[in-house]
Amino acid sequence: MPLSFSARVKEELTHVQAKGKCCRLAELAALWHFSSLPPLEETLPQGFIMLVTENAALARKAYSLAKEAGFNVKVESMDSKTRRKTHLYYLVTPQDGYKKILQERERTLHPCCRPAYLRGSFLASGYLASPGAGHHLELVVKARDLRFLQRLMRELNLTPGVHQRSRGVALYFKDSEQIIRALSLMGAHAAVLEYQNVLVYKEMRNRVNRLINCETANLSKAVETGLRQVEAISFLKDKLGLENLPRALREVAEMRLRYPEATLKELGEMLTPRVGKSGVNHRLRRLEALAKKLMGSEVKDAPSGEVSSK
Repeated sequence: MPLSFSARVKEELTHVQAKGKCCRLAELAALWHFSSLPPLEETLPQGFIMLVTENAALARKAYSLAKEAGFNVKVESMDSKTRRKTHLYYLVTPQDGYKKILQERERTLHPCCRPAYLRGSFLASGYLASPGAGHHLELVVKARDLRFLQRLMRELNLTPGVHQRSRGVALYFKDSEQIIRALSLMGAHAAVLEYQNVLVYKEMRNRVNRLINCETANLSKAVETGLRQVEAISFLKDKLGLENLPRALREVAEMRLRYPEATLKELGEMLTPRVGKSGVNHRLRRLEALAKKLMGSEVKDAPSGEVSSK
């Protein structure tokens, strides 16, 4: 079964290595904080902390970061109650106050560590919709963590919305630029390129659709106008006779009857000498006006003043 876009982004982020040791510890602190399950932690011996994940790559990353930090890590796996997935549980022994080290890392988060902490937070509690389905990135956290993450994101020039959920609070983004910025900060550069490619494709498709709709509307309008002109000229032909029209009007009238689908430009190029679009349009309007006047008049023959040679 293919991975979802969100899963592929997380897969990429598990391979991103923060440069500074302080940043790697900050990422581990976020992973631990947002992956912990309090009901399960209550069953642990005193002094243990737990990190829970269903992602094997994320499990390896957490293990590597914890070992680098000097933590004594014990890894265990357990089947979930649904039996559809395997939960990987990471039991960390906080010898010499390692739990306090993680908490202190969060409290005194350095500016350079903010992207790494954001990455750890997303890996543990985040979700990203496929750009083809809509723009939505969110982190679901406990209410007590809301202000801290809001402040962290503001310092990274990110402005999330907030929505109450049954299992906590969601900090979310609906703006594509904000989502791309968040992905860039976290180091998901391949995901950024894929996201931008989808945006470009959607914009091009929308632009083409707008052009097609515009062309269709223009074509429909041109066809409607052409039919109206043919109707008016046919009326003049029956009631007045085209041969009684001035040459300039007669030539345009005959061309329109012969080529009802032709554009104004095409009609003008068929005339001798050639006439511009505005000239053709002016003559056709005069023909329509004359037909309209004759239709509303009881006089069978058009007045000579209406048939000028202009």
